[in-house]
Amino acid sequence: MCTAIKFDERFFGRTLDFEHSFGEELIVTPRDRMHIGESVNRYAIMGIGVKNGHTPLYFDGVNEWGLASAALNFPGCAVYHSIGEGKRGVSSAHLISLILGFCRSVSEARDMLGNIFISDEGADKSIPPTPLHWIVVDSREAIVVESVSEGLRIYDDPIGVLTNSPDFPYQLTRLSDYPSLTAKNPESTAFDLPLYSRGMGAIGLPGDFSSTSRFVRAGFVKENTIAEESDTTGEISRLFHILGAVSVPPGCIVTDEGKAVSTIYTACADLEEPAYYLTTSSCRTIRKISLTDELSQANEISTHPIHRKEIILDL
Repeated sequence: MCTAIKFDERFFGRTLDFEHSFGEELIVTPRDRMHIGESVNRYAIMGIGVKNGHTPLYFDGVNEWGLASAALNFPGCAVYHSIGEGKRGVSSAHLISLILGFCRSVSEARDMLGNIFISDEGADKSIPPTPLHWIVVDSREAIVVESVSEGLRIYDDPIGVLTNSPDFPYQLTRLSDYPSLTAKNPESTAFDLPLYSRGMGAIGLPGDFSSTSRFVRAGFVKENTIAEESDTTGEISRLFHILGAVSVPPGCIVTDEGKAVSTIYTACADLEEPAYYLTTSSCRTIRKISLTDELSQANEISTHPIHRKEIILDL
């Protein structure tokens, strides 16, 4: 369970919702330091994931050109393949590293994706393939990438939102069920009765944590939320508010095995700087790291532990 949102021309954010942490860290991959098969990355990448030898497994990230991507769980829908009719096979775990390591824009990513298929092999023998689909964004556009039985499918994402299964076309169709949602109160009612509260224009907005409901809720909140300040800090705060509308408090979802799901972390990428902002379920203070020239040109991949203890200011 996860939600990803492209916000305006500059920002991209996501939540990662799961029943446990993966020991994820913030990972910076400098130029020419990551191996994917026989290829070595051209561009520096910063994102959240786990280190796996010379090829980090990124859950999400942004590169030095302001291209960003996130992987979201896609159970019951993802289909990977053993052959690709002359195309290059790429593990689902390595797709973000490949896209961000070699592409400067969504347009370039789209061209690359036309020449690959998602293989049914894991990142290595100890890591089985995870059912995923992806959102890829830059300042101009967003696309969704899904590997299904028919092959790799690439969709324009006019909403700039992605959640989990079912597939993206179904999610867009589901959004059409809510044409009357508005941030304003309706001007009239069927029975000509007075309204007793503000916010009644959004009655019917789904509030549960299912993927389709989060897709609708994220789209509505994104379209209607305003920034309290017009500077970068205000926009970052605005995106964290939007993602907060789809975050999962611990225990509000319980797996069939009895484990509580929660939003493990919330991340926001500034595509212009570029920079990364993040919070965790146990520390809601926003932290920031910038993809500096020093990090981009370093001699080795670096990891930066994520602070997870709540910071409370004593007034």
